[in-house]
Amino acid sequence: MVLHLGKQLRRLVVTTVVVLTLATAASAQIEDNRHQPYKGFTWGYCTYYAAQVFDHFAADEGGIDWRGNGGMWLRAAQEKGWQTSTNPRDARIGAIIVWQNAGRGHVAIVDDVYEDGILISEMNWRVNSDGDATGGFNRISQSFLPFSTNLDRGVRRRYWFAGYVFPEKVASAANAASAANTRLRSAEAMSRPRIVSEPLRTDQTGRTALTRD
Repeated sequence: MVLHLGKQLRRLVVTTVVVLTLATAASAQIEDNRHQPYKGFTWGYCTYYAAQVFDHFAADEGGIDWRGNGGMWLRAAQEKGWQTSTNPRDARIGAIIVWQNAGRGHVAIVDDVYEDGILISEMNWRVNSDGDATGGFNRISQSFLPFSTNLDRGVRRRYWFAGYVFPEKVASAANAASAANTRLRSAEAMSRPRIVSEPLRTDQTGRTALTRD
């Protein structure tokens, strides 16, 4: 019971900090009267927010380089060579989470990962989707999603978990793994005992033999 309360308390502290941060970001978005798109994603929608946050985590890879509605993002990212997963428990901070439905789908950002679920932030999660009164157009809201639901959500309109897009490309991961293997082989070679060859001599029969001192 004490351990459970401790986990809940830690989650509450983290959530409070993130919510305060997101509230500042949300105010900035709402007060932006220019309504400029970001990389082609329309101001105020889920893709607009997710693309900007993802680019913060994926800066070394050049950031998001695909287009389309949220429900298309998993396949679009795969085609561009980004790492993805369809396992709900593979969540990582900074990853995009993708849902598909009968319409345009939806995307959000993974803010934190717990044993029993994930904390996400998103934009334009409307009230008529699941009763979340804090969401809506050009507004950032936050939710905890348990793994027990397979991360599916929505009441009036169902959204099914499709997968994650991670802020690393497959080639980068492969290069990192190759470099790590090279370092490991070098370390193993250095740790092996050195073999010293003995000098050769020719015996009376003309055959080559090892010299023995």
